[in-house]
Amino acid sequence: MSNDIEIARTTRVNTTEKEATTASTAKETGISAGKKGLFGNLNSDLKKALDTWDVLTETVSHKVSPEQEQLQEVKKLLGDLKAKLAQFDE
Repeated sequence: MSNDIEIARTTRVNTTEKEATTASTAKETGISAGKKGLFGNLNSDLKKALDTWDVLTETVSHKVSPEQEQLQEVKKLLGDLKAKLAQFDE
């Protein structure tokens, strides 16, 4: 009888250890999959942001700022004024 009790205890301990190991492995696998999914999403988002940044940079790089437009207009007006003044010197 005591032998039967000992076998039952051993079986219960072994079963509990196996369940703990299985749960631990499943937990680690879940974490790994979760991290991979999270980092995959993060990498995807960063790639999209970089692509958007490149498109915006190209669009804005060809655009002239209001200050530059004003400077070009002033230079044009000064050139016209200089040409008109040159007519008076002749």
